[in-house]
Amino acid sequence: MRTRPALALLLAAAALAGCTSTGSGSPTDGAAARGWEPDDALQRADRALDTDDSTLTVIDRNAPHVASGMNATFDAPGSKPYRLDITCDSYEVTHLTLELTRGRSKHTRELPCGAREAQRLNVPAGPPVTAAIIPARTGTTGLIVWRFLTLDQQEVQGCEDALGHCGGPA
Repeated sequence: MRTRPALALLLAAAALAGCTSTGSGSPTDGAAARGWEPDDALQRADRALDTDDSTLTVIDRNAPHVASGMNATFDAPGSKPYRLDITCDSYEVTHLTLELTRGRSKHTRELPCGAREAQRLNVPAGPPVTAAIIPARTGTTGLIVWRFLTLDQQEVQGCEDALGHCGGPA
């Protein structure tokens, strides 16, 4: 009769093991169950920023919380082109709205959160450029990670002026 307690113990262990499944097996399933972690988010965002192999000179960078938003003004003197690389990481926010302003020219675009590649917005040298994101609801977890840099003219890809409304109407 010793097999009954052993069998009951084995069945209980199997049932408990079945309860620890993380769902579909997606790498984000375990992370979401664990909760959003700033260090992990910063690593994911840095990977999204680092998908470019151009020769870059970083001028400025920051990683504010989505609940703080963003309001940064960048000087863009000289003759080399500049670029704003920006991404966000949040389990609570799917996208943010980024507004770029230079003088009277304004351009608004959606910034998806959790993208594998950062958005890369080219800005020609000239007057200062302001990048703004309205803060998310207080207590919302997530990071906006950006860097403002300069690069060589031959490395500019895509639209040469994110404020020039390339490829269509404003």
